[in-house]
Amino acid sequence: MIASLRALLALTLLVGVYLFTGLLVLLWTGFAVAGVWLLGSREANPQFNTTPLLLAAATAVPLALTVRELVRASRPAGPRPDSVLLTRTDGVALWELVETLAEQVGTAPPWEIRLTGEANAAVTDDAWPLAPTGRRRLYVGVPLLVGLRPDELRAVLAHELGHYARQHARFTEPAHRAHAGMVMARQRIREAMVVNHLVRLYAGLLLLTVAGCAALTYRLVRPVRRRQELEADRIAAEVAGTAALADGLRSVPAVAAAWARFEEDLVEPVRRATGTVPDAAYRAFAHLLADPEYQPELAALRRAAERLPADGFHPALRCRLDRLGGLPDDPRLPPAPEVTAALAPGPLRRATTFPGRKRPWRTWLDTLATHRAGEAVDAVVRVLHPDPERATVAEVLRRAGSGRADRIARTLDPDPQTGRQQLIEGVSALVGLCLVRAGRAGVTARWTGCGRFTGPAVRHDDITAWVTAAVDEPDGVARLLARLTALGADPEDSVGDTPVATVRVLTIAPELNEDVRRRHRDIANVSLAVLVCLAVLGFARWLGDEPEPPYRPGIAPTRLSDPLDQRPLPGLDTLPGYPLRPTGGGLVPAWTPRPLPDLVPRPARGG
Repeated sequence: MIASLRALLALTLLVGVYLFTGLLVLLWTGFAVAGVWLLGSREANPQFNTTPLLLAAATAVPLALTVRELVRASRPAGPRPDSVLLTRTDGVALWELVETLAEQVGTAPPWEIRLTGEANAAVTDDAWPLAPTGRRRLYVGVPLLVGLRPDELRAVLAHELGHYARQHARFTEPAHRAHAGMVMARQRIREAMVVNHLVRLYAGLLLLTVAGCAALTYRLVRPVRRRQELEADRIAAEVAGTAALADGLRSVPAVAAAWARFEEDLVEPVRRATGTVPDAAYRAFAHLLADPEYQPELAALRRAAERLPADGFHPALRCRLDRLGGLPDDPRLPPAPEVTAALAPGPLRRATTFPGRKRPWRTWLDTLATHRAGEAVDAVVRVLHPDPERATVAEVLRRAGSGRADRIARTLDPDPQTGRQQLIEGVSALVGLCLVRAGRAGVTARWTGCGRFTGPAVRHDDITAWVTAAVDEPDGVARLLARLTALGADPEDSVGDTPVATVRVLTIAPELNEDVRRRHRDIANVSLAVLVCLAVLGFARWLGDEPEPPYRPGIAPTRLSDPLDQRPLPGLDTLPGYPLRPTGGGLVPAWTPRPLPDLVPRPARGG
């Protein structure tokens, strides 16, 4: 009953969005027809004013984008283009785990399991709006496969399959499509307003209308979606255990934050500097996650996840954990097996690929460590030496140990402690790179800092201690230079001699791909085509609309049909008619009147 009511609500919401869009189309059509009529009327538009046509052409593009996004959201979307299909041959262990969980929650397993490069998991039921079910797909992020414990991964997958068990897709899919269609339409309209001046001038009201509809749809969908998340949590807790699910809910945002940092702070800077990326990014990510120095920060991310507010359609994590706290921790299944190690590397590698020149991930980690060490050295050398390009290792060490450590630290950072730490780290990286060039040490990547320098006769902690003594003690620089010489390094090497070549890439704006360029061209072409069509129709009507001659008042003679047949008016003597004939340029009588009698004066009586 509840599922049917949800389906009815979702269908009503979807139909309402369609009716709203149809009303916008009808309003635009009426406005376009009125604009053509107004343009073609010489009386109403004697100057051939094209402003109504500009307004119609500008609003046609965002309206067409809205209709297109709704039509696209209504039909089955198919698999995500950034996902990779995991066949049963490539992932037997994961398929068996998913099928076992589906049986426990009481639903059919998904048709497909697809891997993505984001730290998230989701399920979809790709069907037409009125179809009872469609093609089920389970999306699993590769960062979760390498960043979650086996029991946490099992609990997260049980949560996603719980949506299938409660038939949440009957509401989720139509409601999500209605909301997604409006959101995408709003995004496309904004993009059109950025790239097209005509659309930017006149499409603001339509953008506000679509944005308001999207906000209203979100308000109606959000409470139901959040309630569905809590229902899926209860199902997952019954199958996989309350403790495992609670740990998984904390770990997912922590792994997502770590993966985002891996992309932004590690992969992208090295790609910009050297043009290289790891061939198996998930292996490099797993290697850095296992770094003992990163475990305290990862634990802090898990604790911070409990304070995250409600995010979109998901309730606040603290609320979800409080709900789980009242449930018994009695999982139905035995301990979770390890499935990530049994997966084929091909799909995992393709799902986490980055644009750039591929290098073996271990070699790339060395490049990462060297690059970050070079950045730390560059920051310190620019403060210590007036000519960083010609500076040598010995000159930088002497300037760092000249008794001005406190002033140098304040130059590097306003906080003296932070500045001193950057000074020690940068000079240590300089010494370590000098040993790397001499072949006496190697460098390993870390999440934080510039890497660890180790070799047969030196450790990273030894280098840090030597540099600290060189900064604080008067004879520390001399001892450090002697140690470097004894280890076979040359202190007179230039600071700029780095073991790897760097590629400087200068960009003012990100390069647009072909799809974005094509969308921009389509926007311009559609607006121009609509404008030309409406202008031609209006101009054709304007040419065919002949104006009526203006009214000029004047006097015209009236010719009687039979001037002799006139009836006298009551009380008046009968007067002869005057037949008229044209003579010359005037009107004269057509007969000769009788002469009047002579008037003879008579004398007055009595006179």
